[in-house]
Amino acid sequence: MTHTFFTLQQNVYKADHEPITVEDVDENSVSFLALQRIINSASGASVGVAAAYRPDCSLSSLAFATLTRVLVIHFFAANKQNPQQEQKKKKKGQEPQPPVSRGRILIQDRILCNIGIKLYGYRIDRIALALFRDFSLRINGAVDVLSVSTSDRRSLQAIMNALGGEVLLQKDNVKTLFAHREGEGASKDVALQAWATHCAATLDSMALRFAAIHRIDTDTMLEMHLSALAKISRDAEILESLKPTKVVNNVKADFSSKKGDVNLECTRFSTRIMRSKTQVIHIETLNGDKRSTITGRAGRINGKQAHINVQGVANPSGKVLSVTTFGKEDLTAAESHREDVVLKALQGTITLTDHPFFCSIWAPSLSISWPPLNASTASFVYYPNSELNDSQYSAVERIISQANSDRVLLIRGPPGTGKTTVIAASVNSMIHSGPMERTVWLVAQSNVAVKNIAEKLDKVGFRNFKLLVSKDFHYDWHEHLYERLEHCFIRSDLFGGGPLAISRLLLNQHTNEPTRVILCTLSMLSNPRIDEFTRQVPVQTVIFDEASQIEVGDYLPLLQRFQHSLQKMVFIGDDKQHRMPLVIGSFISRHVYSHKLMTVHDITSKNACRFLDVKRGQEQKSGKSWINQQEISVIIHLARIYNTQGKQYRIITPYDGQRSTIEHQLELAKLPWEDKCFNEDHIIVSLVRTQGVGFLKNSRRTNKSMIICTNRDFVTKGKAASTLVGQLALTMGPDSWLDSRDIVNGIIR
Repeated sequence: MTHTFFTLQQNVYKADHEPITVEDVDENSVSFLALQRIINSASGASVGVAAAYRPDCSLSSLAFATLTRVLVIHFFAANKQNPQQEQKKKKKGQEPQPPVSRGRILIQDRILCNIGIKLYGYRIDRIALALFRDFSLRINGAVDVLSVSTSDRRSLQAIMNALGGEVLLQKDNVKTLFAHREGEGASKDVALQAWATHCAATLDSMALRFAAIHRIDTDTMLEMHLSALAKISRDAEILESLKPTKVVNNVKADFSSKKGDVNLECTRFSTRIMRSKTQVIHIETLNGDKRSTITGRAGRINGKQAHINVQGVANPSGKVLSVTTFGKEDLTAAESHREDVVLKALQGTITLTDHPFFCSIWAPSLSISWPPLNASTASFVYYPNSELNDSQYSAVERIISQANSDRVLLIRGPPGTGKTTVIAASVNSMIHSGPMERTVWLVAQSNVAVKNIAEKLDKVGFRNFKLLVSKDFHYDWHEHLYERLEHCFIRSDLFGGGPLAISRLLLNQHTNEPTRVILCTLSMLSNPRIDEFTRQVPVQTVIFDEASQIEVGDYLPLLQRFQHSLQKMVFIGDDKQHRMPLVIGSFISRHVYSHKLMTVHDITSKNACRFLDVKRGQEQKSGKSWINQQEISVIIHLARIYNTQGKQYRIITPYDGQRSTIEHQLELAKLPWEDKCFNEDHIIVSLVRTQGVGFLKNSRRTNKSMIICTNRDFVTKGKAASTLVGQLALTMGPDSWLDSRDIVNGIIR
């Protein structure tokens, strides 16, 4: 990249400012003089800083700004920094390590860690962690300008508060400048962001407010502590970047309108309309032969009913053709909580290395001092409902143990080993044989997983527990799932009312005793109103089921929020989980578990796994996803056969584009289509791909009895032959292949 200069005129503040000189360089071209020009022009030694990021969330550009100058520095991607050096190390058989850039050393010494410079930045917590993770660079004395605001950090209001207040700003331009953008930001945008934060730092009205903010000093933090925070932050950013910016909402065609509101009824939970501060909803309607588009925002949401505050239309009428939500969904309470914990750790207002559970997970080499247990009486294994095998008994002993060596415990159980039985036996043992003050929280990632644990406890006769469920998940959508669990059910809209009301909710309906066992999702533990429950049932022992489905950073809010009561964490799961008939189980045991998985299943026939040859099937790019139209056509015919035969079936595909199209075609064919792309007794798998292997590389995809729809040559001779699915096709043999022409004619041999 060439070393260039250009002039920028600000449009953030209403007041006039002189033109800004922008110096644009790459990291190898940055010089001592370029950095010194920024330092010399800094008013009060304050420098604004902003960053741009690549699609993989790594840092691509960094801007330093004063009132009159901006220096924008572009960093090379890790795999593009020095090809010759990389090739040289590859020849020596070593891992390629990019050489230390002289420019990076200058940036850190002259700006980032210069104690005479005060850095002010928008979301500077993310910048600080990206600098460390991507370039091993530290930062000193950095001020997160958003911390002056009491509003949601991701909101436009928080940005305007940080920049001095709405009265000083051109609101629409601020919104555009700080809007979330995919990929690498333009030099102009990152330069203007840095300039705006510096300008805010020079305002007299902001001086005292910024002075009260704790600085971020990563140059004094332990490397393992910083590495953990950087990984947690990057994982969260990647997951957020994968959130769709456009969602087609499934709704009924009929709607009503009243006083500027359009009332819609959603028909699918996963595409339901959700309340949001930032998302915009477009409703396309047809009234007679006239098409029109109504724009609005979601107001009140009550189950399937969504009330949209529309703009510019008094009382729209007609039929709904489509509803689309534009913009990423807001951060969940759990996501916001995690971001807040990371920020506070960087600012030094909390010290995570003082938390033994944090150190045990993220810094196990540190000396860990465990807090004393509240309970002095040891539990013993108590499970009168059925016998435990030796492995299960040993697992229960470790779970109920109060030894420091068992404070953080991992129980890995492949399919059929009785993980839920172990959970039930452990809870039974701790409650019936342990100290009266001991409490247990059973937690999982999904509502369905939590429900399954509750049903298992209920089945074995243990009913002294309470199940906390979000109203958004339950009401109007999944009430049928909880019919057996009404005796223990507490919905989130019942939270509140004070200690007496909560104590009544926690009473066992049969024994009139308060429960010491609570079940909920991990995200529920970030609900602000759950404190009413945790005061009466402290979070002491937490057992996580299906722990492999939980991103490790998701545990951070729990560790921080309940640090004073938490005594034990148990993780139960299997990172390669499957449940499958014998023929598939034996294959998975051989190729995934090194022959260590013993499968017991009623279905032993090789017909449990068959392949359907879609000869002309071709993968097609669809947005950021993939579809295969020929596979879809065959799947509709196969679904019609299953539906006629009265079989319970589900369709599985790893691609959102294929899933949406299949559901639409099922609906057009007047076949059941809602909630069909999940998991059931008879599985139809649509692989989609015919050229690249994509998701086929993932060894966790195969499941249950199934028919796999794909191109035979691709799986047996092409790129997919070496994947797990290709090996499965080889194992099943040529007799496992069905002809798509038979399926079209309504025949399954």
